[in-house]
Amino acid sequence: MTDLRTFIGRCPTLVVSSGLGIGDRYRFAVAPGPRLGDDSIHVSCSTTSGSGTLEWDSVLVRIGTALVVVKEQGNKPGGNRYLTQLAEAALRRFQATGS
Repeated sequence: MTDLRTFIGRCPTLVVSSGLGIGDRYRFAVAPGPRLGDDSIHVSCSTTSGSGTLEWDSVLVRIGTALVVVKEQGNKPGGNRYLTQLAEAALRRFQATGS
């Protein structure tokens, strides 16, 4: 998780080319998020297409050597309001069932 935080800090922007000289720009950031498991990180990604902005958010939770990932994608800004609740529920399920 430390390496992921460092990587996002060093490379917060990614440009993906379509091969036609048009590139989509994605911006990544470590966002405030829940403290879950042994370690956790909330990764936020956004891209602008025309006049609209879309966001993708993920919460990664490490429990021992396991990693639980909860991802939502394609929301308008602020559309991740249930992400923490989903991550907490996924963690409880993993802890109860191991999967």
